[in-house]
Amino acid sequence: MARWLSAFAWLSGLALLLIVVIVLQKPRIDSDILALMPQSDTRIDSVETHFFAANKQQVMFSITGDNAKQVHDRLNNWLIDNGLPARFNVPKIDTLSQFYAPYAGRLLSEDYRAAIENQHTFSAFYYQKLSQIADPFVSATINLDASLSLASFLTGQMQKLQTFNLEENRLTVSYQDAKYYLLFAQIKDNAFGIEQAQQLSTSIKQQLQQLAVDFPHTKVRYSGALFHTSANASQAKYEMTLFGTLSLVALIAMIVWVFRSGIALWLASLTVMSAILGGAAVLLAVFAQVHILTLVFAVTLIGIAIDYSFHGMLDLSSSEQKGYSRGLKLALFLSLLTTSLGYASLFFSPMLLLAQVGVFVVAGLFSAWLCTLLITRQWQHQLIIAAPILNLADKLNTFLQSLLHLRRYVIIASVGLIAACYLYAPISLNNDVRLLNASPQALITNEAFHLSLLGRDTGQIMIMFADDEQALLEQLTTFKAAVKLRSPDAKLNLLSDLLPSKVMQKRNSALVEEKQKQGVFTALENMTRQPFSASTKTLTLDALLSSPLAPLIAQQVMQGDEFVASWFMVTDVPESVLAEFASADPQLLSYNKVALLSEGLTHYSHSLLITLGCAILLAALLFAWRFKIKCAFKQTAVLMLTIAIILSLCSVLQGSLSIFNLLGSLLVMALSIDYLVFYQINQLSRENIIAISLSAASSMWVFGMLAMSITPAIYSFGLTIMIGLVTIFVLAPLTLAVPKSKENR
Repeated sequence: MARWLSAFAWLSGLALLLIVVIVLQKPRIDSDILALMPQSDTRIDSVETHFFAANKQQVMFSITGDNAKQVHDRLNNWLIDNGLPARFNVPKIDTLSQFYAPYAGRLLSEDYRAAIENQHTFSAFYYQKLSQIADPFVSATINLDASLSLASFLTGQMQKLQTFNLEENRLTVSYQDAKYYLLFAQIKDNAFGIEQAQQLSTSIKQQLQQLAVDFPHTKVRYSGALFHTSANASQAKYEMTLFGTLSLVALIAMIVWVFRSGIALWLASLTVMSAILGGAAVLLAVFAQVHILTLVFAVTLIGIAIDYSFHGMLDLSSSEQKGYSRGLKLALFLSLLTTSLGYASLFFSPMLLLAQVGVFVVAGLFSAWLCTLLITRQWQHQLIIAAPILNLADKLNTFLQSLLHLRRYVIIASVGLIAACYLYAPISLNNDVRLLNASPQALITNEAFHLSLLGRDTGQIMIMFADDEQALLEQLTTFKAAVKLRSPDAKLNLLSDLLPSKVMQKRNSALVEEKQKQGVFTALENMTRQPFSASTKTLTLDALLSSPLAPLIAQQVMQGDEFVASWFMVTDVPESVLAEFASADPQLLSYNKVALLSEGLTHYSHSLLITLGCAILLAALLFAWRFKIKCAFKQTAVLMLTIAIILSLCSVLQGSLSIFNLLGSLLVMALSIDYLVFYQINQLSRENIIAISLSAASSMWVFGMLAMSITPAIYSFGLTIMIGLVTIFVLAPLTLAVPKSKENR
């Protein structure tokens, strides 16, 4: 009775700790892929947060087909009814004209500058503009600015700003001989929790399905971060449920098969539950926001934690004394130490996912180790190994001894396999951040198609930094002139187009005054019977941020305490040319989020390779301290051979390696050291062979489940560990000199 009370008290204490942490921390599960990524420098982080937060909240729809207009209106009304307003409505021309009117003459388009070269060219330009009765900018501004400088300025800017047309308050664009109606909706800030994202995504898809039924000849495409969040969260939850269930079933089957006892199943479950509760409590205490992929990777904790239970129960079942043998206690401690060190190296990872997995697993393993030492031993007399399992252990013993006699040939074959793999597919790293994405291909295709509709598929995002507003505007003007000189067909929509610098506005005003004195505006003055002069009022950024264009301007400029920045898109310019400009100007950044993140992962991959090297060195020192130099040399050689086989085979099967193969190799390293330690301490005893075989089989099953994931990162992780476990299971016994009986307890 006392042992049941102690087990219940142990579990209750862990559960209570987890509840307290949840109440105090109020943790949140996140599924935003970008939240996992290494952070850039502070300046870039601030710019990203400002410029792209709104883009993250946008969803886009494109509609084409026989009834596109009706579908557009139905969908637009549904979005409004469900609290999803349009992100940015194109301002009315009259409203824009009223705002810009006080600055007439200080804002000049390139066409207008050319037109006021002399009286003749201006007269031709002026009368040609007046004849365009259908031009909305002329009709809207003629009473505000008779010189039509304002009409010319607004016409040019609106044409550049709009890659689409406005038809009866509907946005349209022509692409590949088809017309598309566009809708942009703004998602609320709180819609990116997993449940909210899935509910909203499901609701939108249901509405689209209904529209497809009502209008079968109309096609609607959708895109946006919301749908990626929902898709990745759904896939992660599905895989957690599937992998966790299959792993649990397999583990139950293994335990029942070996012990034929409900007590053994209870003790194994107790160990796993202890690991999960302890790991979760510490994880949530350290991180208030946990990514859902952390939980997918953390499923692997089941396969590691249950090893302690296997070794403990098998040692107790064969022990003639009370409690664990001395060898088992030492082996368990060394196992905890080495595995924890392996995962602890992830604590300082710049990638949040790896840091969270490291915290969860180390804390979980410590809980499992304590549970094994304190709780499991109380059921010693009820643990008996089934006779068929002992017979199987004897057969495995014979097999392993035969391997020892063939050790030289096994090693030669392993080296030959590595060489053949390398010749077939030389090792290379591919750390594309999209390896973390499990979104459906249809959604990825929609994203690419919408970029094409908006003319952004061939563009490059650039970010310009400056000390203050005026310096920024002048730098943008200089950059545009330089780009146009190199690539005359380049397209740039810059803040300085809508807001010329004070110097440029003053220069424009002076130019107009000079041309007025030269009589260029004679035709205008004869018509209006008033002398023409430019405005003396200066347009500022603060004024523009209070204008009808404020939503657009706010997305293009950021004002910080130490700097200001503007982002913009450049198209029809070779990337090499833009790279030259960026390398020559420290204030200019050629921005590619995927490339930046992938570069960060590659940098961390190199660090992880160094970590693997350090782990091998640390293991060698541990082996030399505990098992002497000769044995340490053989064990270290096996570790290196195992890692080489893993990387070679994964390179062949995947075509390249990623950071997740290296992460998997680090875990295999920790498990491999466990097996080598247990073999050296407990030799080829039946209990040790059964425990290691069960450990390997359970881990292979758990990690093999991950190799079925459709998320490339998880697949790579699972495949790496599967290959590594098979390899170390074969190679680890080769470090033994000759079969020995178990050390005195």
